[in-house]
Amino acid sequence: MRRTKPVLVLGVLAALVFTPACESFLDPSPSDVITSENFYKTASDAVAAVNAVYEAAKWSYWLGFWYVSDIATDDIIAAPRFGSDGHRMSNYTFNASEGTISGVWGGFYWMLNRANAVLDRVPPITMDPTLRTRLLGEAHFMRALAYFNLVRSFGDVPLLEHEVTSLEGVRVSRTPVEDVYALILSDLQQAAAGLPSSYSGIEVGRVTSGAAQALLAKVYLTRQDWANAAQTSGQLITTGRYALLPNWKDCFKIATKVTNSESIFEINYDGTLDPGAGSVHTLFSLPSGFPGGDAYGLMTVAPSLAGLFAAADTRGLKGTFITSPYVDALGETVTWSDPPAALGPAFNKYLDETDFQNMHTRAWVAQANDWIILRYADVLLMYAEAVNEGGAPVAAMTAEQALNAVRTRAGIGAVSGLSAAAFRDSVRLERRREFVFEGQRWFDLSRWAILDAAIRAKTAELATISPGETDLHGVPSDLLPLPQSELNVNPKLTQNPGWF
Repeated sequence: MRRTKPVLVLGVLAALVFTPACESFLDPSPSDVITSENFYKTASDAVAAVNAVYEAAKWSYWLGFWYVSDIATDDIIAAPRFGSDGHRMSNYTFNASEGTISGVWGGFYWMLNRANAVLDRVPPITMDPTLRTRLLGEAHFMRALAYFNLVRSFGDVPLLEHEVTSLEGVRVSRTPVEDVYALILSDLQQAAAGLPSSYSGIEVGRVTSGAAQALLAKVYLTRQDWANAAQTSGQLITTGRYALLPNWKDCFKIATKVTNSESIFEINYDGTLDPGAGSVHTLFSLPSGFPGGDAYGLMTVAPSLAGLFAAADTRGLKGTFITSPYVDALGETVTWSDPPAALGPAFNKYLDETDFQNMHTRAWVAQANDWIILRYADVLLMYAEAVNEGGAPVAAMTAEQALNAVRTRAGIGAVSGLSAAAFRDSVRLERRREFVFEGQRWFDLSRWAILDAAIRAKTAELATISPGETDLHGVPSDLLPLPQSELNVNPKLTQNPGWF
């Protein structure tokens, strides 16, 4: 969300004034303390409660999520200055005690519990029915998004459909994947039916029916339900509601974030409007010492990945990555040695060289660079994949046309006449090049069941470019380990096979 700062509704400290009237001090139903029981009274309360779900989403995606979704893949190499946690994730040597893993688990359960509170407590409020339907649709979407990230990361997870208000409420067993997905699908279908297609004014950036439909297509794709994945993504294509931006780099332009034709749903960050709550992924990825403020140089684009971009591909050099020396938009020649060139080129994907803050005053939790959850290129590639795997095409577009729209926007040639196997490989390659460091790669590798092969290839590459960094190995599982901290407090949980 862009405009409204979510209202904090819990943990309010009431001022207590001692008076002789002790019986009033001990009133069992005080009116000056905000609790869940006395808060949900008005339409404004309902809006504030939904805003609090967006606030939880912001922190759920802020750091740990992309440690898993991107750093722990074959796309990214941890540079020397990255902390030991970054190296463990990049080398795939982490275990169930990793703080990042518990952060992902806890963050998304926090997010969905807030959504559950909305779904439990907003329906009885006397308010405009249209607004109520919209708010409940937003909560259904956010709960589905949280559960989707949990189930595809961990497999069977505890299914909590109502607000949890006690520790005993979270001591539940893992629920089979099929049951979790049933709730996700139901939530997204309700959201798609009840949400508006667009917003205006300060509401721009909230979840739309298009976002629900796009996420629904991704859920079907993950489940290999090719028929529904093709139909759902194809229907969204047919609406003409979204379009690829002519310039791929503009997807990450701050001035037009959320509002551009390719954006479907983003986690909005703004360290100026919301001090102390800006994004940090730009700082992690820029080479150390890059002018204009903080730049940590903690990661590189794997050389093997950089080599997959043709010279004409606008997503490659000066798109996703840069090499030293580099002349920036201000005409300044920038050089660096950290990260070392041997580990691969440096990231610059999220640096918006048209934005003053990005170029002059970058600082911790100060960036307005969003985290993109869904954009139209993803819909096109999901559709191409689903149709190639057996889903029925819509009249508006073939699978080949969808794939080629992404390729030609990037400046590379169209494909034609490929076999199903070759087309599958082409779609997978295009997803990799299109979505580097956008929270897609680990989940793609996992659902394609090639995560082990990818990490074996990565650790072999590390043996060449960074001898001694790690040994040659694959992965224990296509799932993450459940956090050890959760196993310690909930005896009803069990660990995923292969992890310790």
